[in-house]
Amino acid sequence: MSDHLIASNGLIHPKLVGEMRYLDSRDDEQARGITMKSSSISLLYVPGAAYRPEGPRSCSEEEKAAKGYLMNLIDSPGHVDFCSEVSTAARLSDGALVLVDAVEGVCIQTHAVLRQAWEEKVQLCLVVNKIDRLILELQLQPHEAYDRIKGIITQVNMIVSAFESESFMSEADAVLAHENIKANADAGTQQGEVDLEDKEDHFQPQLGNVAFASAHDGWAFRITQLAKQYADKLGCNAAGLEQALWGDFAFQAKTKRIIKIKPDQTHKHKPLFVQLALEPLWKLYEVCNPGTDVKAILSKAVKSLGLTQAVLSMAVEHLPDPASAAPGRLARLLPPQQLHLKGVQLPKDLQQALDSAEHGVESCNTSPEAPCVVYVSKMVAVPAAALPRQEGRPPPQDPSQEVFLAFGRVFSGVLKDGQSVHVLSAAYNPAQPHLQRQIHQVDGLYLMMGRGLDRLQQVPAGNVIAIGGLGTAILKSATITSSPACRPLAPMLFQAAPIVRVAVEAALPSELPRLVEGLRLLNRADPFLEVTLQDKGEYILGAAGEVHLETVIKDLKERFARIQLQVSPPLVAFRESVFLQSESPEAIVKPPKVIEATTANGVCTMRIKAVALPGPVATALDENADLIRMTLSATNSSPNQERTDASTTPLSEPSADASVNGDAEVIDPDQQTYSINEGRSPVQDAESSFETDADAVHLSAGDEVLSVQLPASDTSSSAQLPASKESSSAAAEVSPAAAENSSSSQDHSYSVAEAVSNADEKLASQGGSGDSSHGVQHPAEAVSGKNGANGRAVGTSDNGDATSSMEEGGSLTSGKIGILKQRLIAAAKEAKAGSPELLKRIWSLGPKRTGPNFLLSSETTSASLFSGPDAAVVRLSAKQEKKSASHPAQADLGGPGGPQVEDPALRPSELAEADAHSELSARAGTSQVTLRLGRSEASATLGLAPQSDTTRPDSMGPGWDRIKHSVESGIMHGYQLATAAGPLCDEPMWGIAFEVEARLNVPEGEDNPGNVNLAEEVYGPFSGQVTSTARQAFRRAVLEGGPRLVEAMFLCQVSTASEALSGVYAVLGRRRARVVREEMREGSDLFSIHAYLPAQASFGFANDMRRQSSGAASASLMLSHWERLQIDPFFMPVTEEEREEFGEEGQGVGTANLARTMIDEVRRRKGLPTDKKVVEVSTKQRTRARKV
Repeated sequence: MSDHLIASNGLIHPKLVGEMRYLDSRDDEQARGITMKSSSISLLYVPGAAYRPEGPRSCSEEEKAAKGYLMNLIDSPGHVDFCSEVSTAARLSDGALVLVDAVEGVCIQTHAVLRQAWEEKVQLCLVVNKIDRLILELQLQPHEAYDRIKGIITQVNMIVSAFESESFMSEADAVLAHENIKANADAGTQQGEVDLEDKEDHFQPQLGNVAFASAHDGWAFRITQLAKQYADKLGCNAAGLEQALWGDFAFQAKTKRIIKIKPDQTHKHKPLFVQLALEPLWKLYEVCNPGTDVKAILSKAVKSLGLTQAVLSMAVEHLPDPASAAPGRLARLLPPQQLHLKGVQLPKDLQQALDSAEHGVESCNTSPEAPCVVYVSKMVAVPAAALPRQEGRPPPQDPSQEVFLAFGRVFSGVLKDGQSVHVLSAAYNPAQPHLQRQIHQVDGLYLMMGRGLDRLQQVPAGNVIAIGGLGTAILKSATITSSPACRPLAPMLFQAAPIVRVAVEAALPSELPRLVEGLRLLNRADPFLEVTLQDKGEYILGAAGEVHLETVIKDLKERFARIQLQVSPPLVAFRESVFLQSESPEAIVKPPKVIEATTANGVCTMRIKAVALPGPVATALDENADLIRMTLSATNSSPNQERTDASTTPLSEPSADASVNGDAEVIDPDQQTYSINEGRSPVQDAESSFETDADAVHLSAGDEVLSVQLPASDTSSSAQLPASKESSSAAAEVSPAAAENSSSSQDHSYSVAEAVSNADEKLASQGGSGDSSHGVQHPAEAVSGKNGANGRAVGTSDNGDATSSMEEGGSLTSGKIGILKQRLIAAAKEAKAGSPELLKRIWSLGPKRTGPNFLLSSETTSASLFSGPDAAVVRLSAKQEKKSASHPAQADLGGPGGPQVEDPALRPSELAEADAHSELSARAGTSQVTLRLGRSEASATLGLAPQSDTTRPDSMGPGWDRIKHSVESGIMHGYQLATAAGPLCDEPMWGIAFEVEARLNVPEGEDNPGNVNLAEEVYGPFSGQVTSTARQAFRRAVLEGGPRLVEAMFLCQVSTASEALSGVYAVLGRRRARVVREEMREGSDLFSIHAYLPAQASFGFANDMRRQSSGAASASLMLSHWERLQIDPFFMPVTEEEREEFGEEGQGVGTANLARTMIDEVRRRKGLPTDKKVVEVSTKQRTRARKV
């Protein structure tokens, strides 16, 4: 298709069309016959010029300027492994041509492409391609081909309608749902008819936004073209004929009238489309003898059906120009300001500058005076010899050296060569111009022409461009502006996850520096690649699929590192969960036990219980992590939150906005898109872009800062890492009024010029590398209001504008949050077993505060974990209890069996404090006070609980509140650490709800909390003691709750001939696939099979399928969901019946426990201990003799 469009501009010879594959410049693209990297080229289209002998070259310059259209064509891959390239192309485009194979129909890749285009607010046109295969391969009759084409268009319309109504939030669920709807519609059921007719079709051939083509043979047509050709011959109105050419309309030759075909007359009349469009094409192919040049014959017979004219004219008529598309895309490119600015009220001059930049993006302003805004979607690596040489510059010393160009689009203003620009990260805040910003100079602007580059001096808004000189400033994507008073554009969304991983290492240890440098370059060149560094020094590459993985390994070997590599077998990501009875009703599992753990100083005793969440609930949370993160961020920054939260929060919450190069976690390409590596060695820069697998901390860029990011609810000084207790106590006791006065005094002195000047001086002093702290403030600065507007407490009463802006911005996401809420409630009700009640008690999600796990608050529960029987309690670590008992302060504390006071949380809030203190003073020895932990913050944010549930309970007193807050923050951090690395194999947890309660063991009659011996000089800060104890308790609760391994599942779509059906099912059976649907395609002997395939068993699946079916079957995979593996990894048969049924290993006779085998493999890879026997039979152990 792209070769035909390029040939219309005379760039390639017409005889090379289809063979040259001009935009596939890689050798492996040519060898495989698929597109792997998106490529761009600019084309000129002059209406009617395609019918001239020399094409657009025959047009004069005046005619080109008056009638011509400049089109930036980006050819993106269709393979699902390279969906990230589709994302980068969609961000830079205003319209898209979606190609669908007439034989294969709507595949998994089609769903992914349509979803990405819909997310980016890109207008669509449909091209039904390869219609010649219906004639030559399937040998369908014209009316059968019409039914098939009509079904394809209907199915594509259903997909787009589902996106618009958000009916299906899971891509894999949408694929299966559309198959079911199509089957119901074919069967004539009422459900199918309702689903098909309720929505207005997006693609309608009678409107001209659908083209029917055969790119192989070089022809295409639209309904509007046929209507103009046949209107004069039939004596009909062209507009009326356009409406009748598609649908159940027939032409009566005698009366020369167009009539509606009734359902009982379909056998008497032919649809107009069959009669006027398909039958003439079928006759043309019938007259061509086998072996003749069909393309040459058709090019002479159907000159009016030129592919270039049909496709490009459709693009001109139905796809918007940059100025028309900009207003509709603004909401996606630039979300509401207050969502990004965290509710901070900006000074007037800065606000005006921001509005000017956003107005330029909204109007696609091409004026040189307009603020220049450019978005870079990816970095492109090209050989240095491919760059156009400039006069006076020497040639490159190494022509094969890779040079990085920034592939982007100008959204506002004019970008000029040599211009000084500001490179903004996704976390950049205009109120803090000294953070997340770099200043660089543009060194070359290039017009990308497929395999060539043309140098330009300036580029106006609306054009796609390649920018030189930014190779060290941008890691994957960025926003480039001419002024720091501009917000960065929203990050891109990817429709897949890096599931397939391998470990790579240099074959020779001396080549390790070259490997590190190669990984750094590779990570920059691929927009979706995940590169991580584990604790033991192992480098892990994560890709979307096998083909993508093979591509990046080849690039690493041949282009970037240029060394021999040792590549491990493919690795798969897992999750850890607990057993859910409803998913396996026949299984008999003991009820989960309660874990009791005490801190090292013996002051705090906590009990934790792990409960399984239904799979649909966890899946919904997993799929909407970005939405939840944005909603929680907006809620935490709302000016309606408490004054103490706004004025004493020492550190920012962990979110995507805190990611710059090393600070970002490489696992999420949308969050980590920048590299600030000025003044650092390549090894340091590479190390800063890799994520360590440490449980508690992540090293920032160049190991400059060691930061622990705290949740937004942790506002006490005990949650910090203070230099001393005195300083932290002082920071915690600053009054809100003081913070407000301090911040307000700073606001009036803030100005854009001063802030930018100070920031530029700071950047210059650091060599243009940005602030090394990456946005982490000192606690004193956050309280006293330093750094201008950022230091102001958001909760001040004079911030009414911020409040209204927040409400306006929140309304944009309320619809999606409402859909997520309904989905969670429906899934919980279907699972029952108390799940609906758990949704109302969510204190926090995890890991990273957006994961699929719940931490439940204990203030609204009626049943206490401390009231359960001792038989259901497992006391954690007798060694730890002994250590706590050995402390001198422990002699006065009561044990678990000692006297306990009534839980004050079970009484009205106004009596809780009095009851707690009265119990403390009424008993001798020690007393235990149960704390009301947490609030339903996450539930209220998601609309699952009223906002009143998030209010703080009555204070227990200044000192007691500090201790209680230390317990809450420690439990919160321990929960986040535990859910990030589970006990089975250090994989993240999935689908678990944790109930937690805590009690303070204090001396009786002690009214002064300062007299409670926390033993911090021995065991460290009290919050740290709680954190370590809680982390161990959470992990042990999973082991006592029936641990289960969770594996990723692919949705597999297999197309196969009937004779290869047995081989296909044999392959699916060996790989533990679960078939969910099978159907025979109408009008052919092809079968379509949908199955769920475990990711662990997917390696080599395509090759195995081709080998077993002798090439008659083809498969495509798409990540679907996570699913619990219903095998107990610790099950061992005890009775003779169990051994007979399950074998000695607990999985089957002669079969090892599958879950335990996969856990051991992951543990060995991570360097964790396993209990595998080194010597199986000691009596048979022999020393191996060396036989010569």
